[in-house]
Amino acid sequence: MNIEVARQYYKESTSNRKMLEGIFTKEELEIESETFLKVKQCPSQEEFNKFFEEKILSKVDPSKTRFPTKNSFSCIQLCNSRGEWLLDYDYNPKNPHFWYQFNRVNCVLRDKFSLQDGVIERLMKSPVETNFKMKGTQPRVLQRE
Repeated sequence: MNIEVARQYYKESTSNRKMLEGIFTKEELEIESETFLKVKQCPSQEEFNKFFEEKILSKVDPSKTRFPTKNSFSCIQLCNSRGEWLLDYDYNPKNPHFWYQFNRVNCVLRDKFSLQDGVIERLMKSPVETNFKMKGTQPRVLQRE
């Protein structure tokens, strides 16, 4: 569901508001599209994706890849050259997730684009679907080291 459809449901029905506020921020749902882009100076999805690939994915060192779950290769941690995790994902259909590290990923994106975490999570969906083939998985930021 994109933000435009979500805004329409949000305006039409109070029963869907709680669920929609779990996906988008209340600010995103209540403000009009043109105003939202002007206020937030939100990058285009293409600009965001390009930055993610050039500045985040390029930091991944394949030799430092970890498989933290015993006897399972569906859960993967991608790390930088120092062995610090950047991205952690599991494509097991029973419990899929895509997490990105707060200091090494989220802060870089937030500093570059001056966005709130909820907006970053929404923009992260596209590169997650494109690069990791995880359609429908909601990316989340984690602060653990």
